[in-house]
Amino acid sequence: MENEPQMHPSEIARLQARLAELEELMRALQMGEADAIVIDGPRGPLVYTLKGAEHPYRVLVETMNEGALTLLADGTILYCNSKFAEMVGLSQDQLTGRSLLDLVAPTDRLLCAELLATGANGSSKGPITLQDVNGGQRPAQISLRALKNETEANMCAVVTDLSGPQAVAAQLRAALAEKELLLREVHHRVKNNLQIVSSLLRLQAENISDERVSAAVQDSQNRIRALALVHEQLYRSESLAHIDIGEYLHNISTSVWRSLSMRGSSIRLVSEVCHGVSINIDQAISLGLIVTELVSNCVKHAFPEHSKDGVIRLRVAKEADVLQIEVADNGIGMPPQAASSGSLGMQLVHGLCRQLGVTLNILTDQGTTVTIRLPIRLEEPQTHKA
Repeated sequence: MENEPQMHPSEIARLQARLAELEELMRALQMGEADAIVIDGPRGPLVYTLKGAEHPYRVLVETMNEGALTLLADGTILYCNSKFAEMVGLSQDQLTGRSLLDLVAPTDRLLCAELLATGANGSSKGPITLQDVNGGQRPAQISLRALKNETEANMCAVVTDLSGPQAVAAQLRAALAEKELLLREVHHRVKNNLQIVSSLLRLQAENISDERVSAAVQDSQNRIRALALVHEQLYRSESLAHIDIGEYLHNISTSVWRSLSMRGSSIRLVSEVCHGVSINIDQAISLGLIVTELVSNCVKHAFPEHSKDGVIRLRVAKEADVLQIEVADNGIGMPPQAASSGSLGMQLVHGLCRQLGVTLNILTDQGTTVTIRLPIRLEEPQTHKA
């Protein structure tokens, strides 16, 4: 416009030169050609070295607990930190220009090449086995990421040494396996020793003419067998601290029934037990001894001589958070004095129930039904009939 002041040609030339200088500075900064910038401040010119901006990052990389590298697309190493050099047993200068593939175990080189190809175009991660100059190998994890238009390197890599954690884990697994083997051997030996005691009692009972004494010895033999079965089931199972209570009580009741039933007897044992319900050893032993006494009483006292269709039923079920164990028969019924801990066997049953903190419910109607309810938190059982 007519009223606007006109700039002097010399001023225009000065500004154009200044603009060209700034454009050249921006180009140099973008291309990485500038080493420093001089800025006029209140205290005079200040020099800012651009390389100094890299120093904190170089310190960080060198103090990392992981190996760090910059690579070409073919795996050639342009730079590595001291941690990676330590992993492969070479100096940082010796590693510059070498291929990462030469530092990987032969079995993992194809996998490493695939990781490099994927990482050069984006990112990749996977396990590799490093091999040092002496042939020693160590497991590692490598993470690769592409560098786009930033440096001459095509990608950067971080290598994590896994030999420490894996070695510790392997030692722990070995120690655990050794202890499990030892515990299984202990359970096996205890079971064998109890079976020897049971066999000695059986031989002793054969030489006793007094039927009452012989029956008492046989009762002791059945109790010892109940203990032996616990240890047998433990060393055969995956768990060394818990036992499948349904399977265990089924085996106990079957063993007692077979040992006491006369050949040709019409007394049958029917069991309906849940499987997959585990309880600890102390509870299992107490319940095993209780079932041993109850089944023994049924076989010996519930059915008079020449009775037919005698049935003993064992039921083990989980209802909500309660394990219910029931031993029933269709015999003549248990006398009141016997139910109130008159015999040694019933005294043992009542004592074990008090130890477990449970009550014993005895119903004498059309036979005898004894029920125990044990509060416990277990997995959902599966019912199996035998």
